Amino acid sequence: MTVELTLPAEPVTLAPGVVTRVPVELRNLAAAPAALRLAVARGRAAGWAVDPPAVTVDPYATTGVDLVLQTPPDQPPSPSLVPFTVHALDAATGEPAGFATGLLTVALPVPVSGALTARTGEPHAFDLRLVNDSDRPAPVRITAELDPPAGSIAAEPAAVRLEPGESRTALVRAKPARPFMGTPKPYFVVVAVTDAHDPDRPPLFTATGNGSRKPRVRSWMAGTAAVVLALAATAAVALSDVRLPLPGTKRAAKPAATPTTPAVSRPYALVDVFPHRGPDGGKAEAESQRARLDTAGMPVKLVDSLASDVLEDKGTGFWVLLQDGFANPEAAQAFCTQWRVVAPKCAVTP
Repeated sequence: MTVELTLPAEPVTLAPGVVTRVPVELRNLAAAPAALRLAVARGRAAGWAVDPPAVTVDPYATTGVDLVLQTPPDQPPSPSLVPFTVHALDAATGEPAGFATGLLTVALPVPVSGALTARTGEPHAFDLRLVNDSDRPAPVRITAELDPPAGSIAAEPAAVRLEPGESRTALVRAKPARPFMGTPKPYFVVVAVTDAHDPDRPPLFTATGNGSRKPRVRSWMAGTAAVVLALAATAAVALSDVRLPLPGTKRAAKPAATPTTPAVSRPYALVDVFPHRGPDGGKAEAESQRARLDTAGMPVKLVDSLASDVLEDKGTGFWVLLQDGFANPEAAQAFCTQWRVVAPKCAVTP
């Protein structure tokens, strides 16, 4: 062989009835000029070549030509890649001078292209620009999804018919779920444009946008609210002439802990306190609060301060909701921070 041919490395995509130009590179390996004509070898693509080109390549030179292929308008899409071989033939004798093999596929044309951009001045709104690049009408449907899928999203209009060469802009409005507290949370908008007449066909194109959603309560506001609630609780206890079981001097006489009383280790997270009072000694109120926290998923212990060597008590004692077993005060503080929404009075006792 005296000529080296190179075809595109990627498969060539043909659309029914559409003219497609396939670049072919020819390199003359001989010391004499090469007058050549191209031909597609017998096979499925042989009849699709339109006027195979002729070219002369100088000695040791490289040149490029376009091989023109056109499938019939009623050619069905190919379910897989199809190999095709291009021969370089000596123009005078018809003898083979070189060849190369490539891959092609027949696919329906993609008539619509577009892009998604955030709308200026309107949060969580996006403009989807659609353009019909074909010579025939393109009815399409627009679907949109949120990631993560919390909230709602809609496209207006949800379906549109684009005439040849026409461009339209659809509005995509998102209402992502708003986090209760913390920092702004990112979200993504995924839009798919599909053929309205062929719902089983893959999307003509997809586009992605993104944004962020502010929480209902900022982190610093949540911390401030927790401090205010803790101060209010402390003031209420002071006005009722009852003191919280804070560290201090132990009472001289203290009942020993019973086997049924959970042991308490420091540091611990003090969640809530209920004075011994009423017909049942205040235990029902404490049990009710523990049940509420259990339902929310927060693990807590209910301990009688009179039966604990770690908890302090005054007067008739307290029912104490707490959690312990932490390696250090920082771990206890992380526990309080995690459950601040359901237990705003949670505080660390080192």
